[in-house]
Amino acid sequence: MPAEALRQLEKVANLYLSDFRMGRFDERRLTAIFDEGVPGEPGPAQTGSSVIDDILGPVSAIEVRPGSRRFTLRFDEYVSFKITDESQMSSDPETAESHASLFRENPSAVFLRHVKQGLHWEDDRIPLYHYCVVALNHVLEVVTSLPPDAEMQVLGPDDFPDGTDV
Repeated sequence: MPAEALRQLEKVANLYLSDFRMGRFDERRLTAIFDEGVPGEPGPAQTGSSVIDDILGPVSAIEVRPGSRRFTLRFDEYVSFKITDESQMSSDPETAESHASLFRENPSAVFLRHVKQGLHWEDDRIPLYHYCVVALNHVLEVVTSLPPDAEMQVLGPDDFPDGTDV
């Protein structure tokens, strides 16, 4: 299932980082939970200004709801990680449409080079990997000596006990 979960994660168009946990001090474990955001029906923006609503045109809320997929990634033996808050990011409309996977391994990442330089890492017998997950609210980068373990589940109505979406 881990390989299939990663393949499914690579196909998702919208993600939210919904939970993040570190192991105890003597553990080198990270757990990150990402929920799939599903676009709703297009409708007016309802900003309170008809002029702005006309400029924006129809908009769709991207929400986690029953039927969304939840991905749990566990990074054992991580070396370093970085979380960047992207909730206030604005994008250029011309470059906003991207077909790149939101989950990827990047062997030439700047963060990986930075970590290797900081550690004076020269041991080629133990490779270091860089994984990046780009969510709508945060970007998670992890440098680790092991690939992540991944699980996927489909959320049902019982996952929303108060009757509202995440």
